[in-house]
Amino acid sequence: MQSQLMDNLQSKLQRRVEKLNIDNDDTFLVYLQRLLKFLDSHPIFTGIIETLLAQYSDLETITDRIFCGREKLSRSEKKAAAVGYSVLRRLADSDNTSKLLNLGEYFHEYADPESNSSTIYSLFLLPFYEHIDEQIDDQRLMLNTLLRYKARSEWFYRNQLLSLMKNNSQKAEKLLALDFYSYLHDQGLDFTIEPSSLSGSIDIIAAQGTNDPLLADAKIFDADGRGKSYICKGFNQIYTYTQQYNEAFGYLLIFKSIDRDLCFSLPKKIANVPVVTYNHKSIFLITVDIYNYPDTSDPLKSTPVSGRKPLKAIEITEEDLIHFEEHEEVIGSKR
Repeated sequence: MQSQLMDNLQSKLQRRVEKLNIDNDDTFLVYLQRLLKFLDSHPIFTGIIETLLAQYSDLETITDRIFCGREKLSRSEKKAAAVGYSVLRRLADSDNTSKLLNLGEYFHEYADPESNSSTIYSLFLLPFYEHIDEQIDDQRLMLNTLLRYKARSEWFYRNQLLSLMKNNSQKAEKLLALDFYSYLHDQGLDFTIEPSSLSGSIDIIAAQGTNDPLLADAKIFDADGRGKSYICKGFNQIYTYTQQYNEAFGYLLIFKSIDRDLCFSLPKKIANVPVVTYNHKSIFLITVDIYNYPDTSDPLKSTPVSGRKPLKAIEITEEDLIHFEEHEEVIGSKR
């Protein structure tokens, strides 16, 4: 499975970063400004950056000290990435090569003493770039894992999952989620289930060997009490969790148990997975079809797919998931 949009983003980012590996300070500054404009133009990048910066409340102070030559380099890769971005942003906004010269002088012992731009590139740009690149890799890996779970469930476990749901109506959603957890465990992911929180509980937070949690929620779609509005509510829940846990990405896994198709009419897809990007948060929507079609109920007595009834679909749009309220400020009124 190819995450073409992710690949494309990484390729474009890499090309722009490579241009900054030069010795000319004036050209470096121009390319840096172009790089930051490119990052600002894509919500996936801005989401990752916003999440990174929010973890360090003292970035402004640290950046001030760096530009005065009174701050040492961080030994933490994540903090170095955040500080790197803060330094790069200030350099680009100042449009002043003298600051770049000063930084090169302050930190020449850590890098090339003959090149100010190379010093900035290696000490501040690379840690930030590597963090962005690794974050995109993590999301590609997670998407591929979820899509493999979808294929495994629809090809080999459809009947078992549907029976599990029908025989345990009160706990069906939790039991289906447990099957999902079991699969992730088999893939080597470490996670904890349902930690308490102020606004409720999320189905899973998986560390993936890092300090960045995976936020995923599981819902049933049966068009009978758990239909379109229920999925929209689930989307709102996972979006709320991304805010609460300060994460750029969230995943909504939907077990569809009816013969009608669930169609997400959204402007963007990644690896053929519908995704909504709003307020620098990207929520992926993965549908697992466990409905028992006549041609899948018994492999030994299957009927052709052509024998199915005409397709009926339930559509969910971006407007269904996110309601924008119009607000007009009233300056004054007459009585």
